[in-house]
Amino acid sequence: MNTARLLATPLAALGGLAFALGLGGCLAEDQLGATAIDCPSADAFPIVSQVLERRCGTLDCHGDGARNFRVYGRTGLRRPETAETYAGDFAQYKTGGTEPTSPAEQAENRLSACGVEPELMAAVVDGGEEPGVLTLVRKPRLVEAHKGGLVFAEDSQGDKCLVSWIQGSVDALACSAELKRP
Repeated sequence: MNTARLLATPLAALGGLAFALGLGGCLAEDQLGATAIDCPSADAFPIVSQVLERRCGTLDCHGDGARNFRVYGRTGLRRPETAETYAGDFAQYKTGGTEPTSPAEQAENRLSACGVEPELMAAVVDGGEEPGVLTLVRKPRLVEAHKGGLVFAEDSQGDKCLVSWIQGSVDALACSAELKRP
């Protein structure tokens, strides 16, 4: 093993980090705005969101605000709201357990799913990669270590629901069947 190479790699990484931080400091605030993400359609996502909420959105799993893949929903984490959201009228606020998942929460769930690996998701959406390369698909299939264990066996109803959305045509029957499963 080449000792010089081992030392050069961390030094190069630190140098690259210093360069990136220095460059970031030179950019104007408007140049650091949001980046567009290629994401499957929002049109049929609500039923997919329901499946993700049910299977992944508990408070001890992805219904945790600290997770990079975060799932909001009726029985778990609720989307943080401010007085501006309701123009000071919190009577419209959605509480956990009784109020359905809001459209804003479903939109956040979609962006969260797409934001785990945005470049790879874009490649899958564009047809250059298969859905099975995504962490969003590998982990619930237990192809990759997943603290939550097996969530969806490959070709199960839940798997078909998620993968069909990623591929651009939601299999609503598979999603409905998954939602009926205990």
